[in-house]
Amino acid sequence: MNEDYKELVEFLDGKFNKIDGKFAEINKFREESLKGQDEIITKLDTLLREKTVGDEQNKRQKKVLEIHNGALKSSKILSEQQSTEIDGLRVF
Repeated sequence: MNEDYKELVEFLDGKFNKIDGKFAEINKFREESLKGQDEIITKLDTLLREKTVGDEQNKRQKKVLEIHNGALKSSKILSEQQSTEIDGLRVF
């Protein structure tokens, strides 16, 4: 009976070690995946902040150009053709 018990324990121990090994692999994969996601989120956060700053700078630049172009038109410094050409180049 003692020998049967010993064989059973060895058998079960081998099975549990295989299962534990699989859990270890899954946990390692999970940790690597989460680390990669954290890196991606950090980079995306940086890009979004930079985009917000860039959008604000573009708004200010657009406003300055509108003021300059309006002044040039109203002072007749630009010809009608030049004014039309500038208006045609607007992408904002």
